[in-house]
Amino acid sequence: EQIAQFVVATELTDCPESARVQVRRAALDTIGVMLAGASEPVAAITRAVASIEGGAPLSTVLGSTMRTSPAWAALCNGAAGHAHDFDDTNFALLGHPSVPLLATALAAAEAEMADGAAVMLAYLIGFEVSVVLGVALNPGHYTRGWHATATIGTVGCTAAAARLCGLDAARTTHALGIAASLASGLKENFGSMTKPYHAGHAAQNAVLAASLARAGMTASASALEGSQGFAAAFSGEKLAHGAFAALGREWQILRSGIAVKPYPSCALTHAAIDALVALRAAHGLTAAQVEDVEVGVSH
Repeated sequence: EQIAQFVVATELTDCPESARVQVRRAALDTIGVMLAGASEPVAAITRAVASIEGGAPLSTVLGSTMRTSPAWAALCNGAAGHAHDFDDTNFALLGHPSVPLLATALAAAEAEMADGAAVMLAYLIGFEVSVVLGVALNPGHYTRGWHATATIGTVGCTAAAARLCGLDAARTTHALGIAASLASGLKENFGSMTKPYHAGHAAQNAVLAASLARAGMTASASALEGSQGFAAAFSGEKLAHGAFAALGREWQILRSGIAVKPYPSCALTHAAIDALVALRAAHGLTAAQVEDVEVGVSH
């Protein structure tokens, strides 16, 4: 309910201009990686299934001429955006915030005929909810094998979708509860097409949860913090009292920020890549001269 109040009460004028600058940067980067990923097999597969399963053609699938239902467009754009692993990251979330959030927001906004300011606000709301939940649950959540982009991302994206769909606080609470049951995504699937699918899955879940809540579906008001709720099931710990007290007062988009990637690979590989580039520049190394490479990493 505390999250729902933040979702319905926050206005764009409440958000610092410096936060809005970050959203513009994230949108440019994210639409770029969605377009780049649109030609990848995972994107083609999701479009093929959407062409059969999708509903009313209200939302655009980027990088194609296809229009489909908002939930399926969110899935297609999300999967394409994560296909190269070139999308931005947040180290408190331990995941990728922008692709699922913008896949959600673009699809829902187009269906609702909302403007760019509404998309920006929805992104900011979803980002804050995602990252604050990540701060509360990580690193335990991530190290248990959950892909936070998909699991925590589903909840944050639902906050964004609820705002764009104009849900009141009660229906937003239900949407978040529905999202808690929809959330899923296993790290064991890293290295396969299912990993980028996870980003689209979070976006599709969010649009679906908001749509179901708008139509009258109910969920438990304690689905996140209850003894058998999201936090307990996904991390083995209850949410700390006041975990969301800073929503709207401290902006995680400025505090923990958005890391835009220089390389299309997991962000945790970038230090080793930088070191190798520096060694090559300093010593003129070629691949033929290298017998093996040893990299030290944190446990």
